[in-house]
Amino acid sequence: MKIDNYKLGDLLVKIIDNRGKTPPYSGEGDVELIETASLVGNNKFPDYNLVTKYVDQDTFNTWFRSGHPIKDDILIATVGVNIGNVVIMRENRGCIAQNLVGFRPNIKIISPHFLYYFLSWDRTQAYLKKLDIGSAQPSIKVPHLLHVKIPCPVMMIQRKIAAILSAYDDLIENNTRRIKILEEMAQAIYNEWFVKFRFPGHEKVKMVDSELGKIPEGWEVKVLNEITTYQGGSQPPKTEHIYEPRRGYVRFIQNRDYSSDQHPTFIKIDRRNRTCTEYDIMIDKYGEVGKIRFGLEGAYNVALAKIEPVLTNTREYIRGYLNQEKVRQYLNNASGASTRGSLNKSHFNLKIVVPQSKLLSDYEIFSKTIISLILSYRRKNKILRQTRDLLLPKLMSGEIDVENLDIKVDNEQ
Repeated sequence: MKIDNYKLGDLLVKIIDNRGKTPPYSGEGDVELIETASLVGNNKFPDYNLVTKYVDQDTFNTWFRSGHPIKDDILIATVGVNIGNVVIMRENRGCIAQNLVGFRPNIKIISPHFLYYFLSWDRTQAYLKKLDIGSAQPSIKVPHLLHVKIPCPVMMIQRKIAAILSAYDDLIENNTRRIKILEEMAQAIYNEWFVKFRFPGHEKVKMVDSELGKIPEGWEVKVLNEITTYQGGSQPPKTEHIYEPRRGYVRFIQNRDYSSDQHPTFIKIDRRNRTCTEYDIMIDKYGEVGKIRFGLEGAYNVALAKIEPVLTNTREYIRGYLNQEKVRQYLNNASGASTRGSLNKSHFNLKIVVPQSKLLSDYEIFSKTIISLILSYRRKNKILRQTRDLLLPKLMSGEIDVENLDIKVDNEQ
């Protein structure tokens, strides 16, 4: 297989670099400002769900000196813990400023998707991270990136490699979409039954006065921290952490692990450490305060807490309650009194309506089925990512000969 070697800078027709000053922000719903937080784990495309800043149309049109990334541009994080993380633009959407640079490939020489996969290859990622010249925080200079060597087989081989790897990413994306639909379904049923009170048989139930307003007869008002326990995590010293699975050790779960499985940590099984199952309700104490997590099993650190129900058949009901935007916002605001927002048990002194046991049981069964499906799709995605990541170096190194494989190729790859 014939391979030509280029410097990255020789493969580009444009560099989008708007770093140096911060644009004026506007309100949610305007143009998304893509930041390094949206370049998550092994995600191929920017995650717009993680966008927190926006600019108005006038700023979008006039402020950005280098323009904006478009479909098939490559974005690379140049500052922060995510340095070297890379995504490819799927559409003309959003803008970039601090800590990100965009590269527009010359499609006459290199397939944008092939370039993305080469840059996301573990070997390339390790090299990019070695380019760090930061002191206060990790940082890569753009000229250093432009000198990275890129081996380019002929275009048809590039497209075949991209097509093979993209097939895995397409399956991962489909499963991710199903997960989102399932999550929205569970919350929609919660809202219908327990917020709007349109539960099965509601027509036959009388509404009565309570300290929280009108509620169905037979339902009770309780205090959240009286029907749950709040269990903060532990923080064993770094010297006790290992980075490969080993007998006698368990996964040590941090906030980041729920969105990326790139840097797993393990600690010794020890009764001093708080543990959780896949189904437990976990909540962020710091960072995205009040964000509900689930899906990992092991010991969890101090940035997380486990919310354990006291009453029978209330776990999924409590999960739905905490997943409400208004509750999350309350917890986030209540925890922000200190310099660094921190959630604790006192913030759960909220009045909550508790339905009758039959309805709780019905919702528990329904919601647990949804969560089991979500966990199943997450496991499938983990296997797909592992398989893709095993194939990637074999394809890039030529260990797998794709030249003679009959592969349907998308010319946009």
